[in-house]
Amino acid sequence: MATLSRRARTAETRKATEAELLRAAVSLLEEGTAYADISIEQIVRRAGFTRPTFYTYFNDKRALVLKLGAALEADLSDAAEPWLSFADVPLRDTLTGVLAVFTRHRVSVGAITEAATYDPEVAAFWQAFHDRFRPGAERRIVAGDPDLPAAGVAARAYALVYMTERAFTEHVARPTLDEQALIDQVTWLWQAAT
Repeated sequence: MATLSRRARTAETRKATEAELLRAAVSLLEEGTAYADISIEQIVRRAGFTRPTFYTYFNDKRALVLKLGAALEADLSDAAEPWLSFADVPLRDTLTGVLAVFTRHRVSVGAITEAATYDPEVAAFWQAFHDRFRPGAERRIVAGDPDLPAAGVAARAYALVYMTERAFTEHVARPTLDEQALIDQVTWLWQAAT
């Protein structure tokens, strides 16, 4: 029994340490430091750990940013999948939830989009991230326009997914529009396309 208890505490400690390292990286990003300019030394100093501790959890900074990306993807899936899977939820509410996810993960999105410009593994993750939502968009498009050829369905889904991500990413990074107007117009575009 004591062994199980010790294992549970160890697992909790590992989870807490990893979370603290992620929080430290996010706090540095929130201060305006570019992802490329953040060092592992800064992360561990902010988290109160040592470099060897960092390497116990992450092979490198790429692994850390990909972990942030996985959290973004999980939250976004929770927000988008019900509507994409034909659940009885309003599209506007879904897109409001999607924008809320982008807002919560603003600095992670910034780090991922930055790293994707020069790191092939992060770029592959970012493409796969978008690809994750395209089948649901395609199903919605086919339901609304069953005569649209397959190439048109794929292109429309591609455009909708990337357009939504870029519009929301830009908005949370540099808000220049009324948020409700943005939601209204993105909703209109999705309704017109599906």
